[in-house]
Amino acid sequence: MKLCWLLPTDHSGGISPVAFSCCQQATANGHEATMLLLAPPTIIIGDDVRVSSLKLYASAPETPRKLLQWLYDNPQDIVFFNACSEFDPVIPYLLPTIKCVYVVHDTAPPYWHSALEDEDNIEAIVAVSETVASKFRHRLKQPQKLYVIHNGCLFPEILDKDSTRKDELIFLGGDNPTKGAFDVLKLWKQLFLQGFRGKLHWFGNVTSEFRNKIEQLPNSEHIQVHGYVQRDKLFSTAASAKVLLMLSRVEPFGMATIEAMSMGCVPVAWDVDTGTKEIITANQTGLFAPLGNMQVLARQVLYACENYHTFSNAVIERARSDFDESVMWKSYEYLINEISSLEPITRSKQGQKPPKFQPPVRRFQLLHPRLRSAIREFIGRSPSLGYWLRDMRGL
Repeated sequence: MKLCWLLPTDHSGGISPVAFSCCQQATANGHEATMLLLAPPTIIIGDDVRVSSLKLYASAPETPRKLLQWLYDNPQDIVFFNACSEFDPVIPYLLPTIKCVYVVHDTAPPYWHSALEDEDNIEAIVAVSETVASKFRHRLKQPQKLYVIHNGCLFPEILDKDSTRKDELIFLGGDNPTKGAFDVLKLWKQLFLQGFRGKLHWFGNVTSEFRNKIEQLPNSEHIQVHGYVQRDKLFSTAASAKVLLMLSRVEPFGMATIEAMSMGCVPVAWDVDTGTKEIITANQTGLFAPLGNMQVLARQVLYACENYHTFSNAVIERARSDFDESVMWKSYEYLINEISSLEPITRSKQGQKPPKFQPPVRRFQLLHPRLRSAIREFIGRSPSLGYWLRDMRGL
């Protein structure tokens, strides 16, 4: 079969590695798989996965027409829509010869409203976790169309699993308040007060203003700010660290969690309702702390460091046994077999010419940049407020 994964770019957070793994597994199982990007590719992925691009840009008005033309020139049996709003308007215009699967990667309404709007034009909807599915399952007219398929990953080999690790922590959220960046500032102070003298690896984009906040922390010379790096660097660092700080107020699934766990990092997270809880079992493959309680959070981090060997094997086994890309593919393969036998859908706007893409108006983006920054920081400093407002992202 010809299978195509549609996504905005090849560096779309946790989405592009999942699409790559799906394509890799599909190819290995005899299918012709393609990753079709909106923007030109920036990463050389490899010869075993076909990567194509419309060579456009975010919010390009000609996207719907260009996508339909590409599908006409390159007929596909099944297309998987993955968090690219520029592609979504094409769904009701697709030919009946194409099966359509809409993959929902986040809990916020902008990520799943198209699935509801075009439910009659879609053969199946995939949610990457029960946490995501619970946001809209009750709104579906045909809930049998919904499948929950956890993301998976191709994990690199652990070269020296039994080596002695130092007290090193990893945080992957850059300066993003939703990912818990301001929590890490507070946590580091608390860890210092409790005698921690280990190292923190801080990954992700960090502004110069936020970097100044980091440099003002006690023992800041033990914090290494890496910025944005390739995934190989993340894996290699996780292979020598003990703890992953997973302090997101919202985590639809947790690609960073399974990647770090696969290399032996013990996740320490807030005890809130996120996809992280579908990955971690408390006190077995990770530790939780009450939301906003920095003292308990620091104690959990220290406990994970001091008792690392009681967690490490279970953590690695959980990630590599249950979230390997081959496990994910088995669920996608079942889905593909299920929808392949369905009668073709005569879509609501089939044969018509799609209009130009018009990006939705994001009310928050209408505010002055300084005001937006101040609001983000205010919310970011309060874990409880950030959790309460977690699904207002993108509005």
